[in-house]
Amino acid sequence: MALGDKWKKIRGIVGTIFQLGLGGPNLKNNSGTIQTRNAADSAFANLHTQELFLNDDDTNKVTIKAPDALGADYTLELPADDGSPGQALTTNGSGVLEWQSVDTGNDKIITDTTALAFGSSSPVTMFTLPANAVIWRIRGIVDTAFNGTAPTASIGISGTTSKYMAANEIDLKTVGIYEVEPGIIPVGSTENLIITYAADSSSAGAARFIVEYSIPS
Repeated sequence: MALGDKWKKIRGIVGTIFQLGLGGPNLKNNSGTIQTRNAADSAFANLHTQELFLNDDDTNKVTIKAPDALGADYTLELPADDGSPGQALTTNGSGVLEWQSVDTGNDKIITDTTALAFGSSSPVTMFTLPANAVIWRIRGIVDTAFNGTAPTASIGISGTTSKYMAANEIDLKTVGIYEVEPGIIPVGSTENLIITYAADSSSAGAARFIVEYSIPS
């Protein structure tokens, strides 16, 4: 072993800091914790890795990794504190994360989304509306215009297919957002919501129906 190599090995054993290359960053032992420091040991240095493994008692581990295919670089900035019980981590859309209180109990707004495509078979099953629930708003979003002669869609239940949204309240032939506020008194039993759809020879088209509801206290 060359003298230089021996010195590097000895330095790594007896020292508390190990520099990676001339003028490079340092690996530092701080009371049993490994730190990455800059060359002058005056600030922390960046660490770039593909996967980060977090072990419990050496039996199991948690792996933190980036998606296999990223469209672009982005940064996530953590909140300044650990939040409060029941809060959820949200983003401002630019990578800044913050804690937000989440509605709980019967008064919370619940959202359900159902997709409709030009080839969907009618009726399209949506979801089961709970007993005593109130539908506050239905948003129909036509992402791709349907190319049939007069395609239609309505939202309701078996026997009353336009109870919550009538066919004339959304134009499937025109891209856009269509909203209705049903304002219907809730019933004491569950309801199986459906989309009654008529393609009318459509060979293209895609839409989404977003229902917002809650169970008032």
